[in-house]
Amino acid sequence: SELKQSDVFKKNDRTYIPSKQINSLNHLTTSKVNAITKKKIQLVQHNNGHHKMTVCTSQLMITRHCEKEQKVKVDGGKVKTTDTTDFFGNRHCSKKGHARSEYISTLFADHPVQYKVPLDETENEALMKPQFSPPQKLYALSEARYKHQAKDHKNFREVETLTPTAIKFHLNIDQRFGVRDEGDLALEFFETLSKSVAESVDNALTTKKASNATEPYDAEESRDICDNGMVVVNWKHSRIPNLSAALGCGKEEGCPKKYHSKDFDTVWLLTFQYSIEVGNGSKKSNSRRHLKNSPTIVEGGWNISA
Repeated sequence: SELKQSDVFKKNDRTYIPSKQINSLNHLTTSKVNAITKKKIQLVQHNNGHHKMTVCTSQLMITRHCEKEQKVKVDGGKVKTTDTTDFFGNRHCSKKGHARSEYISTLFADHPVQYKVPLDETENEALMKPQFSPPQKLYALSEARYKHQAKDHKNFREVETLTPTAIKFHLNIDQRFGVRDEGDLALEFFETLSKSVAESVDNALTTKKASNATEPYDAEESRDICDNGMVVVNWKHSRIPNLSAALGCGKEEGCPKKYHSKDFDTVWLLTFQYSIEVGNGSKKSNSRRHLKNSPTIVEGGWNISA
């Protein structure tokens, strides 16, 4: 049966254990696969008739909000560094922060591509090209930051950081999640991944059953989240380690324990891969008493790395 949200994530949890999150993702994906293929994933010993195929590769990029400080003159002509705010006390990106927001949008290519350095092109020239596939989903920390907590001001830095990217790719920015909602965001992402995996596995089994092929299934949907899809999340720096842990990425997966307060340059790129082992199973035909080969999933699991 489907996992309930309360079974996977406890509301307002401040910390998450990555290994448990990965187990939850595996459990959720298995449930989705079972439901769509109408069959159980069979855990059996490997043999020479089995081969491994990757049915999902997806990336999630975590970025910090734009720079916020500006220098202003105060009484006596002294220069003071303060946050960039408007008349109502709402917080915004500084001039440098807006420039960074524009730059972030240039990191993504217009179309999914794999770069190869031409013979007449230097490595530095190649690196100046957009390095990532276009995003399919954008999340920004809620401007209110905390749910059910009234404040006199709002913080627009995260949404302003992603606004140029949203305009470039004609995307909306999802601002439903605030501080302490990292688990809810992760669960939604896990749901999306698991649904896509189930569809890919179903297509893989159908393709193999029809052709009795032995080569790995290659997804045809170019914009599927599991076909090198990209999701971008812009967050508060002190909560980024918590967010990555909720997504199943900790020290063992390559995610640091801390995002430094003066660092606005670093992005955390999480890669999610789901692989299954498929072998030719056998079953009895009702009309004829003979064994008939059919594709059988042996086992599946997620690998998360940063």
